[in-house]
Amino acid sequence: MPKIKILSADIANKIAAGEVVERPASVVKELIENALDAESTSIRVEIRAGGKRLIRVSDNGTGMEREDALLAVERHATSKVSHIEDLENIHTFGFRGEALASIASVSQFELLTRTADAIHGTKIDVDGGVFRSVEESGCSPGTHISINNLFHNIPARLKFLKTDTTEMNHIIKQVTWAALAHPNIHFSLTHNGKSIIDVRACDSNIERARLLYGKEFADNLIEFNEELPDFKLSGLLGKPDFSKSTREYQLFFMNQRPIQSRMLGAALKEALGATIQKDRQAVAFLFLTLEPDTVDVNVHPAKIEVRFRNERTIFSGIVKMIRNVINKEKFIPKIETETTSDQKAETADRQVDTFQPTTTPQRRSFQPISTRKTTQSIETTQPEITQTETTEPDTVDTQPTVDETTTPAVEIPKTVVQPPQQQIPEGAKLKLLDFENVELKANLFKTYIVAEGADKIYFIDQHVAAERVLYERYVNQIKTDGIPVQGLLLPVTVEVTPQQMAILKVHGELFSKIGFDLEEFGANTILIRAIPAPLPTRTVSQTITDLLDKLPEQPHTEVEIPQALDDALVTLACRSAIKAGDTLDAKEMINLVRELSEAKQPFNCPHSRPIIIEMGRDELERRFHRQ
Repeated sequence: MPKIKILSADIANKIAAGEVVERPASVVKELIENALDAESTSIRVEIRAGGKRLIRVSDNGTGMEREDALLAVERHATSKVSHIEDLENIHTFGFRGEALASIASVSQFELLTRTADAIHGTKIDVDGGVFRSVEESGCSPGTHISINNLFHNIPARLKFLKTDTTEMNHIIKQVTWAALAHPNIHFSLTHNGKSIIDVRACDSNIERARLLYGKEFADNLIEFNEELPDFKLSGLLGKPDFSKSTREYQLFFMNQRPIQSRMLGAALKEALGATIQKDRQAVAFLFLTLEPDTVDVNVHPAKIEVRFRNERTIFSGIVKMIRNVINKEKFIPKIETETTSDQKAETADRQVDTFQPTTTPQRRSFQPISTRKTTQSIETTQPEITQTETTEPDTVDTQPTVDETTTPAVEIPKTVVQPPQQQIPEGAKLKLLDFENVELKANLFKTYIVAEGADKIYFIDQHVAAERVLYERYVNQIKTDGIPVQGLLLPVTVEVTPQQMAILKVHGELFSKIGFDLEEFGANTILIRAIPAPLPTRTVSQTITDLLDKLPEQPHTEVEIPQALDDALVTLACRSAIKAGDTLDAKEMINLVRELSEAKQPFNCPHSRPIIIEMGRDELERRFHRQ
């Protein structure tokens, strides 16, 4: 007797349902896609018990006639694909022709539909894949589908569903993604009678983001539109100080279809690698538009993954366009007034993590490392004011609010002799990152260069600015004549561990490439005869050991070898750069800022820390209550 048998239609339908209907959110996704294909302008989703008891999706689309409605619940029935060639040029969201049949086989299914010119509609009831009734019924134009008791006939699948809250969170994501992809359509979502999402149709992605995530979230996004010959890219990109701890807010859409793509994620990371801190994730909603025949959307049962015909072209194009956005938008964090209590409450509810300039930013750690000193200073030294130094005070109408016998008042001196200070010479104007009329003003705490622009103040961290300039200089030198080398009159010896010595043997050529002339000098000692010219001699030992600690024990791939070289250049730039606490004269500051203006990525150092922070004049006046 043969062991192989043809499965019954009932079993086959339930197996197919397992591919399409993973959980209630899968049902919502499929029904929304059908509503979109029906040219709906309003889609309403009603949920009960996280979708386990009820999923109802109603639209005002074209609707169906009786014959089409009956066929729609059959397996492999669709109006969107007629020939095999159609699979290479798909313009619709649903096209497999199995969603309704699969959903109906594992639920109590009701379909109610009517075309705009029909007098009455059609109502179809299916229970576990078995037709129960087909009848005429009155209803509004469009299609209304109700899914009751999902998986009621497959208890094994039902018990694997999570809590109502978890399942509802997945549904919220599906509706949110659809609403982002189609801002011109009204979406609403209710759960157990409570409104969760209700967003009107709007004209732009940024407005839709504001309706979904709130004003404060949207105010931290940059809207952009870029175009290359092969495809278009539009989207919303989080400002440089608006990042997240997870990739939850990195959403990708291809021809208005929400997708998952490692390639798009890698392109985003590549483009923002020098802008977002290593332990943070960018906020980005990317909308990719390209010809349907250049992408295969038929590689996953749920259509969440796609295959691009030319991934390399798309990858490099996206990196180029996002970097262009960064340069055009001036990715500079802004110091702004602290949010109001109401805004803070909204922020906490939405888990929006924004930059708070009035407190110490936890994710912007600063680690000064000493290096060279110059002899001139432009800092202003204020004398200490003590009681013995005070003179006759000006006539001031004061009203002490504390007991003067217990708390001595510090009198304001009438005349204090200021020590001479070095001013930045007049005419020290320069073009900073395409900003016009920027003038250097001062240096604060031997760390921050202050520049004044048109109604703005810029604070430039001298260390990270120098780090960016040196890093890009090294990269260019490596590609041309190599990094200049400085011979040492007296060789320097560095003691290392056996493991570090083993790594040095693997990466000896890399050290030569970046300007070191070194050799083994005993079991655990390295003798250094020459170093990169910009590197201070006193930092040689620390630089060598840092590099040995960071380099992989054995680079195996074509990706790891250039990455090791890049890591070495970053370390070398950090060690060679001027540091916080170094005194710069006016000429050095001017040269540094000018070189920074010519950098390819002038907004962040190679470690992704910000180089420039901006404060508007209006913000300053608000702080002094002038506004």
